[in-house]
Amino acid sequence: MEALTTLRMEINRLGFTPDEQVRLRKYFTKNVERIYVVVSFLSDYKTDDEKRGYLKSLISTPVFVDRSGIICKELLKKFDIIPNKVEELKTLIDALLLRKLPVTSDEEIMFPDISDYVCTTQGERRSAIAKIISNLFTIDTKFSGKSESMLHYPIDSMIRIPLENFNKYLGGSLPIDIDRDKSDSGSTTKGTQRPDFLCWIKKLLIFKGEERANVGDFDTARIELVEKFNVLDPIFFGNVKFLICYAAAESNVQFYAIDGLKETVKNPNQLMPLTGVLNSINLVDRITILRTTVNIARIVLTISDDIPDVIIPLGKKQKLGHSYITFFANSVIKLVPEVDLPYAQHLQSRVRFLTSMYKHAKGYPGLVQIKEDPLFIQDERMYKVKMTTRGIPCKLNNENDVREMTKCVLTGLARLHAGRYVHRDIRIPNIVFVSEHHDNFRYVLIDFEHRGMNKQKPSENLNGWDANTLTKSGHYVYLSEMYQLGKMLEKYNDLMTAGGKDFVNQLKSKNLTAEEALKHTWINNSTTSI
Repeated sequence: MEALTTLRMEINRLGFTPDEQVRLRKYFTKNVERIYVVVSFLSDYKTDDEKRGYLKSLISTPVFVDRSGIICKELLKKFDIIPNKVEELKTLIDALLLRKLPVTSDEEIMFPDISDYVCTTQGERRSAIAKIISNLFTIDTKFSGKSESMLHYPIDSMIRIPLENFNKYLGGSLPIDIDRDKSDSGSTTKGTQRPDFLCWIKKLLIFKGEERANVGDFDTARIELVEKFNVLDPIFFGNVKFLICYAAAESNVQFYAIDGLKETVKNPNQLMPLTGVLNSINLVDRITILRTTVNIARIVLTISDDIPDVIIPLGKKQKLGHSYITFFANSVIKLVPEVDLPYAQHLQSRVRFLTSMYKHAKGYPGLVQIKEDPLFIQDERMYKVKMTTRGIPCKLNNENDVREMTKCVLTGLARLHAGRYVHRDIRIPNIVFVSEHHDNFRYVLIDFEHRGMNKQKPSENLNGWDANTLTKSGHYVYLSEMYQLGKMLEKYNDLMTAGGKDFVNQLKSKNLTAEEALKHTWINNSTTSI
């Protein structure tokens, strides 16, 4: 009682604020056994400031600093070599961790088999990264084998969640984007299925996965790794000649790489193992999966600066204007919400009209080609068209490029006009370059959704139209198309000779039909190869 009385008197005497007095009383109410020791220590301090500082230290909350950023920088450093081939990946995937993984609860003591990989330290145990890693020790019961959806949690704990948090705590310098396909979608069309797991670095698909609920279906997951996105087309992969992937079935996981070299594309050994089959019920294997994820992140860091911007993101749903575009291995799917579909007041007749226009374009150069007729998905209120044409944004560097592109567009327009169709939206964003076309028709006019018939009065003007686009009576006609093409080409005057500029002026003057323009001397310049 004497110690308590002394402590109460000191708290009142030393000039604490009312809030500090309340906190001190709460502290000693919870820690009665410390009162005697505290009073003894108080007598060691000579000044009131020292005594006040000592008592304040008992109730002050220490500032917590999350060391996740520092941990990630120590753990994730670029490799010394930039991998370009599958053979170079194996060594990098097997690389030792640059430091032990932080955990929260002395797991290295509880599980001695993994003590070489993890450690608990006072400064790191409360970090977000330590909590994420310690969470791996709680997923044993999650491998139910009931459905692919149930498999997402344990797989994500070892792969997706670490990758996303590495990017977060590196300040976004691990430029990844991760998505999942719908589980058990039932789609069987090869080339248009998406993998279950997809990870892009910038626009490059660098990592994918296939998952099955039952361990007996492991071979099915492995086979689907080859069936989906197995050809590393340069428009999707640039100069990168590999794609990292994993197959998972219940608790079994194995990492592979798809070899993109031409000589291996049709080879059954195209799928190259990067690890053995890992059973994630086993803690050492589970840590090996995480270590592999760490090294995949290091590979991503290593190659990220060398990814060109012109790559198209394979399998990634992109919003472009009012449309959603997804590129697959051998097709492109375009979705347009009903509210954004032009002239959709009479929906079914509009879809029928677009179907007839796409069919009219079938087999003709310079025009987008479809794989399936357009349709309207009632449940989603979405217009859908699947195309075979896959191209990259149009980029023109010289007069030859401008000439070749113009000839392709005119050839396509001549075909449309022969069927009384008009495109209406002649702009560079609606022209793509298709590198695999070797018939001098490598530029293709796309995006038919604003299309109409000749001599119609549009209900609204499009961006890029001006007072000269329509006729005096407000109709959009074939020569409106030529005028819009001339306006588009005018932006490339700096690349053109006098002949090209004269051609543009004739288009803008509405003096040439598409067929006549194809006969112009500038288009058919015999001194310039197209």
